[in-house]
Amino acid sequence: MTAAVSLAKKKRLGEGSKYSRSDILKLKEMFDSHDLDNDGRVTASELLSALREGPLRQSALSTFRSVDMDKNCVLTFSEYLRRIYPYANDREVKVMLAWVKRIPTEPQEAMFKPTVQQLEEISKMFDRFDSNRDGVIEVQELIAISASYGYDESEVEELFRNADKDMDGTISFTEFIDLMKLSYV
Repeated sequence: MTAAVSLAKKKRLGEGSKYSRSDILKLKEMFDSHDLDNDGRVTASELLSALREGPLRQSALSTFRSVDMDKNCVLTFSEYLRRIYPYANDREVKVMLAWVKRIPTEPQEAMFKPTVQQLEEISKMFDRFDSNRDGVIEVQELIAISASYGYDESEVEELFRNADKDMDGTISFTEFIDLMKLSYV
């Protein structure tokens, strides 16, 4: 077997994770096929309704119970991922969830182009958040500054995840500009 063929047979891993992005997308597709009301959760009755009569249906309820980590009779995709990939750390699960995040089907906004004055303001704000002066904002830097203004840590973490478009664990100046456009539009 040549090296090229060997490489072609390997699964392509998603950025920020040791897991295959295509596998995660297939799992999400399967999960969504059981989510009959499209609310992002699968109940036991939805699962049973989605499965036709047969051997899978017989074992579906016990499997459902073992995957339902918080025992609330509702499965989330996060619970599903954590059972299928028990060795995935929190960061990897967040990356996998970001891969399958639904993108709203709203019309595209006009591209935000800050004026020189706005760019200067944004740069000063960026510098305030970038407390270690490494040219990027890390989640702990954002949390520390935001906490002094009364923001909840979980809200800041969600904002950070949404702003970190390339999922490298930091907010670049370009990503920060995109985040700030909401303040100027």
